[in-house]
Amino acid sequence: MDIGTFFAPNVSLIVAFLAGLFSFLSPCVFPLIPSYLSYVSGMSVDELTASKTTRLKLTAIKHSLMFILGFTLVFVLLGVFSSAVGSLLHSIWLMRVSGIFIILMGFFILGAFNKIKFLSFLSSDANFNLKNRPAGLIGSVLVGIVFAAAWTPCIGPILASILFIASTMHNASEGGVLLFVYAMGLAVPFLAASFSLNIFLSTSKKLRPFIKIISVIGGIILIIAGILIFFNYLAVISLYFGNTFRYNIPYNG
Repeated sequence: MDIGTFFAPNVSLIVAFLAGLFSFLSPCVFPLIPSYLSYVSGMSVDELTASKTTRLKLTAIKHSLMFILGFTLVFVLLGVFSSAVGSLLHSIWLMRVSGIFIILMGFFILGAFNKIKFLSFLSSDANFNLKNRPAGLIGSVLVGIVFAAAWTPCIGPILASILFIASTMHNASEGGVLLFVYAMGLAVPFLAASFSLNIFLSTSKKLRPFIKIISVIGGIILIIAGILIFFNYLAVISLYFGNTFRYNIPYNG
């Protein structure tokens, strides 16, 4: 394989990863991260912040990884399903409908539809029943699966947009990869928080005043992505980057 092509940036994957980050930083997820970590690890927030022993830190990290595995499985399966359905209906009209939907979701995040009551569920908080948590690492995987479903209304506009992008992919495996990258956008900061909750709490205090601005940036990115998809420019840009990297990175293989 041409090394330039291999390392060429895929715009869809970049958008998916950024979408995962913006989902993590959404007002209905970001403030609850300490509670997620506490619930998944089985330790209180005070224990997580005070813990200096390697054993307790490893426990929190292991359970966080299993939790991430749980919600990643759900998102990947959704991506595979969306791409499979999209491949059956593949047409320029599907691409245009997807682009329009993503543009509308971008405007929703910007607050354009706040007065439409029946859409309010898309910005609802993610509330969970924190009783009777299944024990062990497998329990953390199951919690991740359940939380993925519970997160869906909260991160709905962003997740739905990525699923619509997946529906325009050529095959199911590409959709699965796209949603895997989206899940990693959520997973990386969550895992970082499990390494040091103290640093996360300190950083979150500094970030909290900018959460609204971050949401606006996310909405703008979705609108741009929707426009590119509507006119089929997302694939054109990815192809351009692929050609640029292929011709500018030397390959001696």
